[in-house]
Amino acid sequence: MTGLAAGLLVALLLLSGGAAALAADSGLAAYRGEKILWIDSYHAGYEWTDGVGRGIRQGLADSGAELKVWHMDTKRNSSEAYGLEIGRRARTVIQKYQPDVVIASDDNAQKYLVVPYLKNTDLPIVFCGVNKVPADYGYPSSNVTGMREVDLTNELISQMQPFAGGDRVGLLAGDTETHRIIIENIRKQSFGGRLEFCLVRTFDEFKQAFLRLQTEVDMLHLRNHTGIEGWDAEAAETFLLQNIRIPTGSVTPWMKRFVIFTLAKQPEEQGVYAAVTALRILDGTRPGDIPLTQNRRPN
Repeated sequence: MTGLAAGLLVALLLLSGGAAALAADSGLAAYRGEKILWIDSYHAGYEWTDGVGRGIRQGLADSGAELKVWHMDTKRNSSEAYGLEIGRRARTVIQKYQPDVVIASDDNAQKYLVVPYLKNTDLPIVFCGVNKVPADYGYPSSNVTGMREVDLTNELISQMQPFAGGDRVGLLAGDTETHRIIIENIRKQSFGGRLEFCLVRTFDEFKQAFLRLQTEVDMLHLRNHTGIEGWDAEAAETFLLQNIRIPTGSVTPWMKRFVIFTLAKQPEEQGVYAAVTALRILDGTRPGDIPLTQNRRPN
């Protein structure tokens, strides 16, 4: 089986849920000796990162390609100085490993690594999990393609609306760079100024904001607890159950236990896409010839 045929078969089987059948075809080791480096913005153990990783490994299953993983850890180290330094270190990792394709997940990998050091070079890049509009990073470019991460916020609000007493919407989340990007995106899209945003740093601030929003909005999007210092899942469940007065929802899969409605993204979708696209590039397709896309599968 040629490398191109193997890559197409990987994509078709994965998209149809036939990953188990891959091991039966020995031709799927066509990429043996090829090196893929996954540069992750965050850290192992973070739910989103772990899901993207599962997707990448699923997408590369039995392909024969070698996968190296390197975490930038910018979720737990959010300063600009750290970001600049970890971007330089990631570039050094690339120089030493000499990958054939780089998968760069989430925004900080673009901000601190791809844009300053890799864009418009000969090294193929596949991004995923990017919240900003790709054009803000100068994408697409000759050596960069990828999948943008979009929230299903409008769809979530539509689910909650029939159970709400009005059309005022609140969004409550941890105070992180990702959430600031997402809020800016939402401001540009919809709601006509009827959306109130509240980013908090501590669990106590979260509880105070939740109580206040029960009377100030008609439905509440609890997007993510990441970035909330002192977050206690058990205590949060008890607190929310005792104090909820309006419909709540989330687009983040691990927030299901804290809300009534969930219309969540699948991090695995981002990972499978990145892996299958990396194999397409190894088959000879130029990144600049692969259109940018965005996630489509609700969880």
